[in-house]
Amino acid sequence: MTWRSAQRCCVSWNFYLVKSFSFLDLLMTVLSFCFRLVTRHSLWRWPAILIGGFLIGIPTLTVTASDSLSLAEKAHLLEVDLAERFLESGQVRVRRRLPSAEYPFITFNMSDTAYMTGIYCATQTWRFLATGDEQARQRAAEAASALVHLVEVTGQPGLLARASIPLDARWFDDGVWRETSDTRYRWRGNVSSDQVDAFVFGLYVYSEHLADAEERRRVGRAVGAVADAIVSNGHMIVGFDGQPTTWGHYERDYVVNREPMNALLLLQMLKVAHALTGLSRYDEEYQRLIGEGYARIGERAREDRPPVEVNHSDDVLIALALYPLLELEHDPAIRTHYLEAARRWFHGGSYPGIDVEANPFATFLNRHWTGESDASGDSVDTLRNFPLDMKWNSGTIDAYKDRFGFVFESEPIVFVDDGRVRPIDQRGRTWSFLVHNPYRIGGDRHEDAPFETNGLDYLVSYWFGRAHGFITAER
Repeated sequence: MTWRSAQRCCVSWNFYLVKSFSFLDLLMTVLSFCFRLVTRHSLWRWPAILIGGFLIGIPTLTVTASDSLSLAEKAHLLEVDLAERFLESGQVRVRRRLPSAEYPFITFNMSDTAYMTGIYCATQTWRFLATGDEQARQRAAEAASALVHLVEVTGQPGLLARASIPLDARWFDDGVWRETSDTRYRWRGNVSSDQVDAFVFGLYVYSEHLADAEERRRVGRAVGAVADAIVSNGHMIVGFDGQPTTWGHYERDYVVNREPMNALLLLQMLKVAHALTGLSRYDEEYQRLIGEGYARIGERAREDRPPVEVNHSDDVLIALALYPLLELEHDPAIRTHYLEAARRWFHGGSYPGIDVEANPFATFLNRHWTGESDASGDSVDTLRNFPLDMKWNSGTIDAYKDRFGFVFESEPIVFVDDGRVRPIDQRGRTWSFLVHNPYRIGGDRHEDAPFETNGLDYLVSYWFGRAHGFITAER
């Protein structure tokens, strides 16, 4: 254990009421922790830690992960890993399954490929804006092309696929898959509003900053086709089988009584379709929905509930919808609704919002919209303390340590349920810290898993911050 990591083994002297936590639980937790500590590190550093474990009250004992990487170096490492192990023909895969006895080769879970690819397309665009790196421009273009392909591959006008893969590729995944009529691809169906949201968001960011005239027309046709299909089907996504998909609803009754967030998602789609194509029918439908109250309904996009119960994946979807809307909408009366949705999303209502969670992407977006910078420091700390074992197994980390020459340490974490937001290095394993509820632990970071995930959550936060001047290159 280095002195730096020993300093970060800190005992908080604040006391909290812990539910269902007996003295025996505490004793066993401390003994287990001490055993792992003494077997791995010098004896002289751990007596101070033991003191906290036997206090009459129950402290929050934190033993964190640390590395020697700067923010930029960590971004480079995560960029290399994503490109080498998760990127296929411009599409970003979510989970990389390791070989097993049943499937002795690498496979991927591809349920959120369109979602991830949309975010990646925007990320690479912002990376280019921050650095001028031609590799970023090329990767953004490839991602944009992949998103257009996901509309074309279904063979049904305006129907987006969750993912596609060449028919002759080794493959295993769940979900509903179909083969194309030319037998070149198989594609995953039952697409959701989540996928469409990120698809539109990514193509908007790319088109606004990098697309040439021909690319903008092609991208506009793809977004327009998706919007046309949803509007013509009564504000629903209708799948290949002619039935509405499970999570493809934007009807007024649905957004009023079940999911106000989807009001913003439909408005985002139409606003971007109009911006990219110039066709009046998208603006006409947008204005009609404004008249029906969709923008007002969208103010309630984020649930005002105890934060441990909030669906944090919706927080990302709200951000992806609001970003184009606030960039494109200049009518003060309409913008008021979007700004109120953003205020409630970030600051909360009766319950806390995202502002207390040190979420870098959300904090940088809010700063971009409002100029508020109070939470920026904590958000940069989230990126700085982002633990690599949140994503990767120990063997992968060791290989990258040898390849890139950095130091990484991850110690046991004693979790005490004190009802507060967990700093990033006290959270468990997750495929995205942006969608993971930071009041909950998550998976065990210290046990190798049968799959690994990529660092797109870090990258989109970092490159948005860099492109908008909230993080300097030196940091």
